[in-house]
Amino acid sequence: MRSLQLQDVFKLSEIVDVMGIEIDLNNLMDKAKIGEEGEELQAKVGGQIALLFVKKIYKAEKQVINFIAGITEDDIETVKKYGIKKIMEFFTGLFNDPEFKSFFKSAVG
Repeated sequence: MRSLQLQDVFKLSEIVDVMGIEIDLNNLMDKAKIGEEGEELQAKVGGQIALLFVKKIYKAEKQVINFIAGITEDDIETVKKYGIKKIMEFFTGLFNDPEFKSFFKSAVG
């Protein structure tokens, strides 16, 4: 998997828009104020976002396939044939990428 580039940010933005994902930051901040610890809140938020992503990914099928192909540098037909294990490896690698984490922390914070 190659490093994330500026064009990838635009592709991620398109995916989130097409999927219609909205995150209620006020609700998340209210939860944090009532005493949930940082790691526990982070786990809950991560779980909610993952569920929302899986629930709405069908809306951005073409965009997600193109995004994965761009990052992995595999052709689109190869990406379409990825098994569950390969897809999980891709998303795990992406979500654990320090640049990806940094981008989303700065976007939310």
